[in-house]
Amino acid sequence: MRYMALACLLSTTTACQWFGTPEDRINAAVPLSERATQAKQAFDAAARAQSFDAGRIDNEFHDRLKMRALECAHGYSPSLLQGEAHIRDQLSDTGCFEKFDRSLAQWIGLRHAGLLLAAPPLRPIPTQKIAPYLVASERISEASFARQAGIAVLHTAGQHEVFDLGSGERLRQIAREGRSFVVDISDNGRLLSLNQDQATVVLDLEQGKPLLRLDNVRDQRLFWVGQAGALYVPDDERAPLFLDLLNDRQSPIPTSLDRIGAVAPTPVPGRYALLGFTRHAAIDLAQDAQGWKATLALEAEPGQAVGHWSRGQLTADGSAYVGQQNGPVLIDLRTLELRKPGLAPLMVGMTVPTPDPDTLYLFGHYRSANDIEYQALLYSWRKHTLAPAQVGKRLSSTLTWIPSVRRLALRDDFKLTLLDALPASQAPIDADDYLRQLPVVETEPSPAAGEEADAALAAWRAAVAAQASPARATDSGLAALAANALIETVGVYEGEGAVHGAGSSVRTPGTVQVMVRRGRPVILVLTSYEPVNWIVKPEPGAKVLAVLHGGYHPSQVHGAGEARTIDLGRIYAYKRSDAGFGRLDAEVRQRSGKGIDRFQGSYRGNVFRVGVD
Repeated sequence: MRYMALACLLSTTTACQWFGTPEDRINAAVPLSERATQAKQAFDAAARAQSFDAGRIDNEFHDRLKMRALECAHGYSPSLLQGEAHIRDQLSDTGCFEKFDRSLAQWIGLRHAGLLLAAPPLRPIPTQKIAPYLVASERISEASFARQAGIAVLHTAGQHEVFDLGSGERLRQIAREGRSFVVDISDNGRLLSLNQDQATVVLDLEQGKPLLRLDNVRDQRLFWVGQAGALYVPDDERAPLFLDLLNDRQSPIPTSLDRIGAVAPTPVPGRYALLGFTRHAAIDLAQDAQGWKATLALEAEPGQAVGHWSRGQLTADGSAYVGQQNGPVLIDLRTLELRKPGLAPLMVGMTVPTPDPDTLYLFGHYRSANDIEYQALLYSWRKHTLAPAQVGKRLSSTLTWIPSVRRLALRDDFKLTLLDALPASQAPIDADDYLRQLPVVETEPSPAAGEEADAALAAWRAAVAAQASPARATDSGLAALAANALIETVGVYEGEGAVHGAGSSVRTPGTVQVMVRRGRPVILVLTSYEPVNWIVKPEPGAKVLAVLHGGYHPSQVHGAGEARTIDLGRIYAYKRSDAGFGRLDAEVRQRSGKGIDRFQGSYRGNVFRVGVD
């Protein structure tokens, strides 16, 4: 009887108007929304394709439909002689039905995502023949690779293009709706999570359709955890939550890790590392009759901040994960211990794993007497050696790692080309010896000891600041805004997804999100070297009074609302210790009557949080 009623509610026929309980007749009179109906039909189709017994979920779906009728009818119960039109006339709370339908669509979408997460790989990992290259229909801005499937997703400005790594066939083109940022791809290549228009959206990569939208995910960052479920930090919480999607089972993780940059499997079976900004944790997964459950296994606070964890940066043996903060950062996935080798004066902008678990590819630059010199290097993090890599200069800043096939690839405009190898052009030598050979120009005076060093550095910065720009009067309007505001500065060399390279005139802007907490009013100062699309995202109640932006290459600011925006011109800084910070601080002080209160800087930017709770 229950399944007949459910089939009736999901159909478009009117022959069911006299069928079933009062709740069934109320739901027939006010049918499910198209979105909820399609979500249930899509789940049913996936369940049939995977030979999954959906009886338990069908039962719960029917129970939720009954609650829909009971809650939204507010005590009304139709008599046997009343038809659909009469019943519909008695149901005035349409908003209640609409709210219930959105909840139902999300609920069944989560079950659908869990079903797909547990499914076999969308395409097997190729073991013999691998496509030598993949060609997108537009310029590639970034790429995602499934860890346990032969799937690549090439992201362009307008589309997500899904490819089979074995054949090179394009399987699907999915329109990139709104302003979206890629967060994570599932191990089996079936699901993609996006930060899209200030919400989390999950895409079914086989069907090319969104499964669900979540509005309660902090920073809109949702990560897949093997075949078991998903992990995120809820907006109203300060600790992560593991969710068994298929069984609707939640496991709060008792840790103060409130910002997640990546989730990675560890060498310990069933254990996953949660990588944050200054704190990291690991969870153990276990399955019982109720589904998957997560428990806290480890927690660590290494004391070093990590600027960015990119997708898929596991070393080839799975023992470590590679991050980036003006140079390589490695975290031991067994112990959560952090390692950050010193490579100054080389400014490393990209770190990529290679087929050798001990070797990382580095791309960076240093300042010589004549210009900025770029370096493409192979670095042994266990031996601390460096060797130049044989890779084309123009393409050297677009190397990427494909973990499923353990190969490197070059991303060049529309094309992704797999590399057979990445040899060194000379024998590796001790990294410190290599760096001492670089013809580096000092950008700051060599510090003396004690007070003399402080005085020399202060005098040098004052001289730099004095040359920052021609004298101008303080902007009285901006000064009035700044009087009781916090001046928060974010500086980056480039944003996430930026495309550029040595010798190339083409520059595709990267993206940096600035999350503004509610509390004290703020004035934002946003600066970069490369062009950036700055996305300002104030929390409800947050006050952004003005946005000052500058950069060597022009950038755009989005989401500032009614806040005043001011272009600072070619002024930028992404390190507090550099000369650029002195010029920037002097410019802000000259315009607003106040200096910079807080500064966050990183070579490559992704998401920053500003403001005071």
